[in-house]
Amino acid sequence: MDPLLKFLNNIAYKFDKGYPDMNNEQDILMVENELKSIGIEVNLKEAKKPFEFLSPQAQKVAEEIINIFSYSKDNIKADSKNRIIILTDDSRNTIFSKLEDLGFERDPNIKGSSQGGVKNNEGIEIIVKPLSGQGVQSAGKQNEVDFNNIINSAIEENNGPITVNFISSNGKNLTYKNVAKAQDASVSGATDFDKSDTDLLNSEGKIIVGISLKKKNAIRWESSKTRPIGGVNIFKSFIEKVGKLGSEDEVGKFDNVVLQPLEKQNKYKLYDPVNDKVLSKVIVKGIPEEVLDKVVFGESENDVIVIKETFEGGFKNYTFENGVLTIKCSLIYTDIKDVEGTEDEPVFALSNHIGQAYGVEFRSFSKGALYSGDNLKGSSVEIEFNDLK
Repeated sequence: MDPLLKFLNNIAYKFDKGYPDMNNEQDILMVENELKSIGIEVNLKEAKKPFEFLSPQAQKVAEEIINIFSYSKDNIKADSKNRIIILTDDSRNTIFSKLEDLGFERDPNIKGSSQGGVKNNEGIEIIVKPLSGQGVQSAGKQNEVDFNNIINSAIEENNGPITVNFISSNGKNLTYKNVAKAQDASVSGATDFDKSDTDLLNSEGKIIVGISLKKKNAIRWESSKTRPIGGVNIFKSFIEKVGKLGSEDEVGKFDNVVLQPLEKQNKYKLYDPVNDKVLSKVIVKGIPEEVLDKVVFGESENDVIVIKETFEGGFKNYTFENGVLTIKCSLIYTDIKDVEGTEDEPVFALSNHIGQAYGVEFRSFSKGALYSGDNLKGSSVEIEFNDLK
């Protein structure tokens, strides 16, 4: 069964109709919250619209595209009334070239794709997106698609493998030769704790390097709820040891945090009984250092690097000359020592999240999101990892 369909079937009982009505704003919000609870943030109101949403003039153009390229309506979506999205893994340059024969002009500034698109004198715009990258788009998925497009477009322009050079503001300069493809890492069968979002492949189809992509403003490393840490399931241990107000377990292991029950059955909020306030975060200190490396770079047989940069929305900070693609990035991490002591150092914390079991989630965040220097931000407290053993 399709993973998305399976997910929707699992949450169907929560909706009045037995399924989410996508014309109902409350149902849309519930679906978005359920997706967020498993780490996928998406604005369904901005999702791609069907062929029929296009204006009559744009539909006429779309029908020509279907005939010329032997596509179906499944390959055509609407970004707006007069902006057509073609979903295909076919060569983008080939598509644009044929559309230019129909009177369209190339325009790199058309919104919706890092590579721009084409437009005609009637105001109809066309962009192309990879079919393999479509589906429900998480907050970072489009970033990955646009990153891959930059590399694959250069390979296509070069008519073969290229050299890719990454340069960052933190002094990293990495060069990879004989890059024949940038591929979504999920294609290679990533496991739960693999971190690669994109794999660079050589001309033999072997992985040169895996790349974990983080937007410049990203503050989360992972949902750590199932990650074994020093032989301890942090989430399970915390729920077992923390006090729960109004129950026989009201006095727990920690003086600075208890669970305050909500009206919803088996749901709680993190609460500070000393200062009589709801907590935003409960930070777990003293996590074994070797865990940090796995959180940042994962557990993979291949080398993995981390690149922090926002590629979606028209990223232009790259050059391609003589078969060499040079991409300037905000930050690159290749070793845990690069991350330690910075604002990106992973910090583990429990947070309130009504969509999760008990109303609590467990994630690893960038330190800068939780601390200002050594001072806690917001309404947060600290507990020790050793107290969870």
